Amino acid sequence: MKEPLISILCPVLNEADNIKNLVQSFSLDNLEKEIFFIDGGSTDNSKEIIEKVRIHHPNVFLVDNPQKYVSPGFNKAFALSKGKYISFLGAHANYPNGFFENAVKYLLSGECDAVGGPLIQKGKGFWGEIIAECMSSKFGVGGTEFRTSRTKQYVQSVAFATYKREVFEQAGLLDESLVRNQDDEFHYRMNSMGYKILMVPEMQCEYFVRSSPKKLFKQYFEYGLYKPKVLFKIKESVRIRHLVPSAFVMYLVASVFLFSAFPIVLLPMFAYLIGAFASLVKSKLSSAQKLAAVYIFFILHIAYGSGFIKGLMIVRKQ
Repeated sequence: MKEPLISILCPVLNEADNIKNLVQSFSLDNLEKEIFFIDGGSTDNSKEIIEKVRIHHPNVFLVDNPQKYVSPGFNKAFALSKGKYISFLGAHANYPNGFFENAVKYLLSGECDAVGGPLIQKGKGFWGEIIAECMSSKFGVGGTEFRTSRTKQYVQSVAFATYKREVFEQAGLLDESLVRNQDDEFHYRMNSMGYKILMVPEMQCEYFVRSSPKKLFKQYFEYGLYKPKVLFKIKESVRIRHLVPSAFVMYLVASVFLFSAFPIVLLPMFAYLIGAFASLVKSKLSSAQKLAAVYIFFILHIAYGSGFIKGLMIVRKQ
């Protein structure tokens, strides 16, 4: 096998139904690649399927990640990789034709040091469709460009990016103390060192969101929990959107105690509800789903905000 141009690093956990599709998706072009599936402790037969796939695809490798979360697994696979470019991809996404050619084109152009595309959030079932809609909304996730915009632009962070290998060699690998927000922290570190991250519409991916409110709450609570550590580490990355959910949580708590004496305290809540419904006016969700979407907005903001507050308390004690 020729030396790979691109090393694809893809964390997996119980992806038995998806492994073969991922290999096919990663192999749509003629670029030389190596594919590392980083297994975080699958309890289905994901590992067996990867080993079978390797019989016909010798460029596919299995990396065991006993620590389970992403950072140590990525770092372990990076040490094994040989590609000039590193693609850090997720298993819950569909990648378009031309994804890797476009990545190489932009990295060779000198416009950027890392490149990725916007996400089209997709959901399955009643709750999945609602969650996808809310995570595509600026009211739901703020100004996160790769979730809410489709235009070519330089960004702070982007999902499923491809990087020049030397970026990791100069900036370092992923922070293994982070269970969440590892890619955000790395991107902020890149920004602070002058590296450029570009988002281009040609690399737009479909991302499949969580399928239930409970799973969404856990996801966003963890996002909030680890964000303060990232922001304390790289202070210039702080944005207003990072702080708004925690302020909202504090407002809700204060309202419980103040309402009997100062009913006017509910005015911001009315404004919140108006904003939530206004953001759904053009949505294709059913009327019932739009009502449920307000509940999902609450979950997004309360989960992230309460996680952020707890994370801030932990960081201040350290």
